[in-house]
Amino acid sequence: MSGNRGKLDMPKERFISYPGASLESDTSLLLGRAGWNHRDQADALVALVRNRVEDGGWDKKDPRLVPLLAGLRKVLPWVPRWYGEYDEEWEGNPAEEFRAALESGRTDAELSETDLIKWRPEKKTRGRQKTSK
Repeated sequence: MSGNRGKLDMPKERFISYPGASLESDTSLLLGRAGWNHRDQADALVALVRNRVEDGGWDKKDPRLVPLLAGLRKVLPWVPRWYGEYDEEWEGNPAEEFRAALESGRTDAELSETDLIKWRPEKKTRGRQKTSK
């Protein structure tokens, strides 16, 4: 049985989640497509950081930016492998632009490279809380 997307309908399609990246006015989980290449992932993260600071009212030192910058730092080493030269469509060098955006965001947030390397998501507890008698 074929789904709405024909051949592209995959039952195990995966997504990238950006917990905590939604605006206060929309608390739904922000998702990206796992099929994005490294340039697309970096572009989405840079756009999210800029949008949250410029339009979302987040301060440049807002701790909610840390996971976005850490995610950008994690994907960035792969960008120059495939997008490290001038790109006519992009009208620039994507790898250089993303590196500059990461450094700017890191500096604005007063974070070190080590801060981004050490960042880990908060562990969620599962199940019900135990009740005391």
